Amino acid sequence: MKRVFFIAILSVALCGCGKSTTLVDDGKPQGGDLYVESFDTAIEGDNQYLYGYVGEHLQFEHFYQIVDEEYSYWGGFAQSKLFDTDLANGLFENQYAAYNSSAASGDGFLLYYYDSYNEPCDILFRRAEVYRLQSVKLNLSTYTYASIVDESINDFARVFGDGDYFKVVFTPIDRDMQPVDSQRVECYVVDYRDGRRFVADSWNEFELDAIEGSYYGVRVVIETTDVGDYGANTPLYICMDDLKYSLVM
Repeated sequence: MKRVFFIAILSVALCGCGKSTTLVDDGKPQGGDLYVESFDTAIEGDNQYLYGYVGEHLQFEHFYQIVDEEYSYWGGFAQSKLFDTDLANGLFENQYAAYNSSAASGDGFLLYYYDSYNEPCDILFRRAEVYRLQSVKLNLSTYTYASIVDESINDFARVFGDGDYFKVVFTPIDRDMQPVDSQRVECYVVDYRDGRRFVADSWNEFELDAIEGSYYGVRVVIETTDVGDYGANTPLYICMDDLKYSLVM
């Protein structure tokens, strides 16, 4: 299927991207300044989300496919300012909300929907330089959170139990758009393995510093253990904010 992209280019103030902080790892300067994409959106009025995002150094892909007058679908990244901790609102109709009581990580965030039936959308590096990803804050959407913890919300997904997990995988892609699995980073946003009972219900910071190189970008894939005959049953949404990175000199 041909991918159709609509990228919204906004005038956005980036938080913390002054030229004053230098990345240091084990006491050794890595070169380059630390940037933070905080996704403070310019959305106003009743429209609380927009598709796509372009920052100074990064571009976040999405697609929007119109099938007919009554049906369309999307995948990839969308900007949102919606927050909701009422499990009764954990429905598809509220798919753009983060499970959080307020915009604790900024005035907005990126919602990523991984549509496993289409080609994945990527985070593209806009400059031909070496990027080093430092960390990112992740949170569940209200729709996904409710599907994992409340059996009365979603008729397709089941409540998680022992051994289940929901993870976000970041893998750099080379100039031929091929994943570089040696630098794959897995972020367990829900983890019921080995007696754990971790479910992200706020912004949680995950390290990404295994990813460094002159890549084309990073591919984001979401995996769940609740899988049926037709693929994942858990809604594959993740909320993202405060993506820290540097351009290595």
